[in-house]
Amino acid sequence: MNVIEQFDALVDARNYRDALPVIREIVKRAPHIATSHFNLGVCLDELGRHSEAAEAFIKAQELDVEDWGTHYRIVRSLFLAGDFTTLHEFIDYSCGMSDRVMHLICEDEAFNPLFERLEFQQLRTKYLK
Repeated sequence: MNVIEQFDALVDARNYRDALPVIREIVKRAPHIATSHFNLGVCLDELGRHSEAAEAFIKAQELDVEDWGTHYRIVRSLFLAGDFTTLHEFIDYSCGMSDRVMHLICEDEAFNPLFERLEFQQLRTKYLK
């Protein structure tokens, strides 16, 4: 079984703790592949390590700028980590690329608490036209 098959088997079994060092090895071997960074973020997110997950998703997004699923995962991870400063900056950046991002955030009830904060109300006003 190669390292990718090993990783896939561990994820299929929802064994993210054991999958984490495997995906780290995959990222180390091929740091230029966005999907590997994304998968690292998924493992970290599943382990409740949301700040680290956001960092992995951000690296994935740097390698594949218009992967909107990765944008969503960054928003989600930063939100769960409570990193509202970075979240505000990222949403502003992401919405600057596509105003559809703000629509998607507003449509997801999980993000409703964001709009209790003035800075996110201002972003909503800025991008919802």
